[in-house]
Amino acid sequence: MNRDELLELTDEALFRQCRYDRFRASGPGGQHRNTADSAVRMTLLETGISVMAADSRSQNQNRRTALRKLRIRIAMTMREDAVSPWDGPSKVGRKDARYPTFIATMLDALHVTGYKAGDAARQLDISTGRLVRLLAGDPKLWAHVNEERERIGLKPLRK
Repeated sequence: MNRDELLELTDEALFRQCRYDRFRASGPGGQHRNTADSAVRMTLLETGISVMAADSRSQNQNRRTALRKLRIRIAMTMREDAVSPWDGPSKVGRKDARYPTFIATMLDALHVTGYKAGDAARQLDISTGRLVRLLAGDPKLWAHVNEERERIGLKPLRK
């Protein structure tokens, strides 16, 4: 299954593609932290991509959080060699269900163009400044892009 197909799956369908582990989280949290196996780890069997969620005392809430994190991790790590056109709104919030596909499209454009922001912006039919602002709006995405740029010998983007 390719990345876009994975991102379009319902939560239940994506969950069925994963190994699901429950465990007790360690760390701060007081007397209620270690009373139940509420932390979860999900591993996408096809790729080995793994995420963990342990912020809530509710296993169900942690499962939902892990699925959201998994979609973001899929979007940030699985690249396509062709840039798919983005036909959604010009800005998508991080809580929007379309957000993983939105960032995957930006990252594909950057990947295809050697992480050159100006070339990627032209691929996406937006201004370079707009692309940089969209990337800078998500600290993890911003760090990921700058790590990739540094890995290939480019200077980091500036806000």
